[in-house]
Amino acid sequence: MIQRADGTTQPVTVTVDGTPVTVKEGTTVLKALREAGSDVPTLCYSDQLEPFGACRTCLVEVEGRKPVASCHTPVTQGAEYRTRSKRLTRLRRNITELIVSDHPLECLDCTANGRCDLQDLAQEVGLRTPRYEDPRTHNPPRDDSHPFVKLEMDKCIGCALCVRACDEVQGSFILAMEGRGYDTRVIAGNDTGFEEAQCVSCGQCVFVCPVAALEEPGTREHGLPDQQVTTTCSYCGVGCSLNVNVKDGQVVNIEPNVAGSANLGHACVKGRFAHQFAHSEDRLTSPLIRKEDGTFREASWEEALDLIVGRFTEIRERHGPDGFASISSSRCTNEENYLMQKFARVAMGTNSIDNCSRVCHSPSAYGLGQSLGTAAGTNPFEDVQYSDLIVLVGANPTEAHPVFGARIKQAVFDGCKLIVLDPRNTELAGLSDLHLPLRPGSNVAVINAMQHVLIEEGLVDEEFVAQHALGFEEVRREVADCTPEWASEISGVDPELIRNAARMYGAAEAAQFLWGLGVTEAGHGSNTVFGMINLAVMTGNMGRPGAGTSPIRGQNNVQGASDVGALPNVFSDYRSVTDEGARADHRRIWGVEPPSNLGLRIPDMFDAAHAGTLKAMYILAEDVAQSDPNTSHVEGALEALDFLVVQEIFMTPTAEFADVVLPGTTFLEKDGTFVNSDRRIQRVRRAIEPLPGTRVDGDIVNTIARRMGVDLGADDGPGTPVNPAKVMEEIATLTPKWGGMSYDRLDEKGFLQWPCYDRDHPGTTVVHEGGITLRPDGKAHLRGTPWQEPGELPDDEYPMMLTTGRQLFHYNVGTMTRRTDVVKLAQAQEETLRIHPADARRLEIEDGEHVNVVSRRGQVAVRAEVTKATNKGTVFMTFHFPESRTNLLIGDAVDEYTGCPEYKVCAVRLERVGAAGEEAGEAAKERRARAPERKELAETPGD
Repeated sequence: MIQRADGTTQPVTVTVDGTPVTVKEGTTVLKALREAGSDVPTLCYSDQLEPFGACRTCLVEVEGRKPVASCHTPVTQGAEYRTRSKRLTRLRRNITELIVSDHPLECLDCTANGRCDLQDLAQEVGLRTPRYEDPRTHNPPRDDSHPFVKLEMDKCIGCALCVRACDEVQGSFILAMEGRGYDTRVIAGNDTGFEEAQCVSCGQCVFVCPVAALEEPGTREHGLPDQQVTTTCSYCGVGCSLNVNVKDGQVVNIEPNVAGSANLGHACVKGRFAHQFAHSEDRLTSPLIRKEDGTFREASWEEALDLIVGRFTEIRERHGPDGFASISSSRCTNEENYLMQKFARVAMGTNSIDNCSRVCHSPSAYGLGQSLGTAAGTNPFEDVQYSDLIVLVGANPTEAHPVFGARIKQAVFDGCKLIVLDPRNTELAGLSDLHLPLRPGSNVAVINAMQHVLIEEGLVDEEFVAQHALGFEEVRREVADCTPEWASEISGVDPELIRNAARMYGAAEAAQFLWGLGVTEAGHGSNTVFGMINLAVMTGNMGRPGAGTSPIRGQNNVQGASDVGALPNVFSDYRSVTDEGARADHRRIWGVEPPSNLGLRIPDMFDAAHAGTLKAMYILAEDVAQSDPNTSHVEGALEALDFLVVQEIFMTPTAEFADVVLPGTTFLEKDGTFVNSDRRIQRVRRAIEPLPGTRVDGDIVNTIARRMGVDLGADDGPGTPVNPAKVMEEIATLTPKWGGMSYDRLDEKGFLQWPCYDRDHPGTTVVHEGGITLRPDGKAHLRGTPWQEPGELPDDEYPMMLTTGRQLFHYNVGTMTRRTDVVKLAQAQEETLRIHPADARRLEIEDGEHVNVVSRRGQVAVRAEVTKATNKGTVFMTFHFPESRTNLLIGDAVDEYTGCPEYKVCAVRLERVGAAGEEAGEAAKERRARAPERKELAETPGD
């Protein structure tokens, strides 16, 4: 849009096919004519991309001028445009004929038959057989080397949509057009192939291809779908809207929904291609009961439910509220999480209900709630385009949240400044203006030093602080001695880098903090969150587009599971279980007195099991034996229980400890809602029927309650399935900030962001507008953030720091992705220990060699990957591979406010395994030679 010098714009009125239409100045002719209800064919245009003007099929006539390409020509005041005429048909026919001359005409043999833009255009202009010779010479004409992206150059029309999508949406820049004329072709990298060129396998190139030059195997193998269902992805916290294409009850493929508000028609490798787990042969399809010899036998649902009801009732009556605890699931819907916490509180009479946010972002929710009154981020994803500075702390979104990571990259490419605080040299660290490679566990020191610089150099917005904050003097006293030099001694970061970061932040017009698990799981995470909020409030970066403080939540519904009360100390909306008003509301709706006992958090549950006071647990779709720290302690707790029920889709390490295993369902088999990382509530819709023998998770919880004589108010009568819309009505009734939520509104609008107080409320994109927080007094409560050492430090025996995290191709403990075609990718096949070349040389460790990683709690064997993705003194592993058992190494130090474990701070030593692993090590090196280092491997300056 063109703006005048004063920043204003003028409306422009034009005529399209005789119809007047008024649009903003700078609007293209194509957008104007579509607003007028007309259209023209296009082959190289996408709403997601900048206009390109290559195909010329979008030509329109302009009164008094020659035809123009409508896709990139701006409207002119008073102009008259025609989209149809004999002249235009002749021009389009000639263009189409030239394109078709280099295109196969065997349409019946093409997967795009019936949905091909070129075929549609040829039919429109009446082209049957081109007059020109077929000069196809592409060699090889077909490239099937990539598991998901199949390239057939004979069908390519040279529109470059794939290249531009790779650049402008994904930001990978690996595709290009090579050659001229009939010899033009798409290449990846330096013509090395997709995987070798570090393709992230998002499939965006396939999605935008107007023909079938790029396609995926699902379409080839199964043909066109007979049903399409729009739902929300169940992997990370971005909350991508997906179109699930189904044929004969099976998922054919999944595509991003162009109307998706969180992803805007983009998806990552997992959401796009990692769906085969739903049909996996490993799925649990029958309840299992443990026999006396420790093995499992299949059981009927009746037998399994009778056993559960009997044991739960016995334990409740004999041991009271302290004898039972449950863990709900961030993979399940809001409605299922609500039922799980209601079951614990109403059927079992206990507040001992928790979810995996305890071990990931509980410090984020706590810090945001205490300081600002909302246990969620302040700004929506799209606000990165309004920021002139982003400070990214302890997060690697291009791997862990790829769609949002790509959005951050595009913001940086468009001029947004970027500061990264991370021990690793991630892809975004390589794109940043400043990278502060701090030691694991030193976040608070660096954030305190930044607060110190702002105060000492007069960069505080004193008027904003005076009007909107309390506690500033406490912060001033706390950080008075936290100089950059002091922080440098702790963190290893150059003090000038810290100063420059603080100055850049203080000078920004619209800056926002974004953070990940490198904050919350890295030693005193709550204080780091408090410190970042302090910085934002002190500079007035709050309550505006592009300015705020937001965690990038990990799992698909980790925000929602907490929002609806699957926590031991709060009901839904984070209303305290001791608040008399909240208790009265629940008493009125539930018809019983809510429990008043002090509920157990997840780490407390394991301690109580060891102590013998916790007798039974009900775990819904969480693999704590694989995902939680200090694995031996967790396993011992599960073994100590008298009775354990695990509800899962696969036999997980946690399920192996169960007395009863119940087969649940995937997100593709259920209805409900998820909440993504930016408070966006979206619908989950059933795309396929549950596998025979399985049951929807909410139905299982509700059935157990019914058999115990408890009506959770979730169904339409005994024996009927849960009605998720009815559950949402109850959530809205008891959750003030969700008061305006309903399935009707969500289906109509696509999404709503809380707070949304009533049916007339539009939802809230930016929280705390005008600086007014949602605390009762409307002010931000700043907190002093004292420096404390992390729970574990290296020493002579354990001299290196291990930090953990995600990689692009897997999700958490890999329960789902390891049962999909993602494992065909070389980078997704095994765990490695990332170690800096200098450390590898010092320890005489070769790339691909087996090493033992030894901590104070145990050891695991894994291959070494020598890379500059990590800095000297720090090594990195993921937690996706059960055979490597990374969390066996992690200690039990936790955040003092929330009990969140320190996954990111673990002292280790490395030991060479020896010659036994050398042959396998050579094989690993060969595999990695075929799949070069990830894009995160930016070299450290000076190394």
